Amino acid sequence: MKPLDAGELVAIASSALATAFAQPTKGPTPASEGPPCTLGCSSCCYLPVNVTVPEVVHALKAALTAVDVIALGDRIASASDQTRGLDGSDRLRARVACPLLDTQGSCTIYDARPAYCRAYNARSSRDACDRLIGPSKGLADPNAVVVADPAPFDCAFAAQARIDRDLEHAGAESPHLDLTHALALLYAEPSTYKEWLQGHVDDWVRSR
Repeated sequence: MKPLDAGELVAIASSALATAFAQPTKGPTPASEGPPCTLGCSSCCYLPVNVTVPEVVHALKAALTAVDVIALGDRIASASDQTRGLDGSDRLRARVACPLLDTQGSCTIYDARPAYCRAYNARSSRDACDRLIGPSKGLADPNAVVVADPAPFDCAFAAQARIDRDLEHAGAESPHLDLTHALALLYAEPSTYKEWLQGHVDDWVRSR
């Protein structure tokens, strides 16, 4: 069977994401709880993100057309270096931003963002999010409470399940990767996705 190319991977990701997130998943948010998540609200962008190979190829392609390529490479390399080898709790304490954020804290690939970037959400105030998982380094505020809607996580699971099935039908492996580390390797060598589709993935790149 003919190996998938980057364009086919982007199409697989785009279709799965569009289908899974086709319906609104969050109802109205009470005014006392603050506005729902939207472009420019980036507290969740300090969390690690589980992605499939098509999603990371889709994300990087979108980023390369949206921002300064050299600056993007520097941000990706720096974020990967700062988080490599950290377990979940250490990574949260490190508060390293996603390298796909711009200097104002907005996602540069918002319309092409991976499934679990779309899943992270809050019905609580932005202040609560920032105190729990935002950009301030150090331990989270134990008194911060963030109320999330579980429905977007169901959508993300469905999107990735469809991507896994599509890759299986194409005769490819479907490893799940850490977004930041996968971006670093793919930016440095754009053909790396071919190795991933054959199941060749270093442990430090796999999603934990």
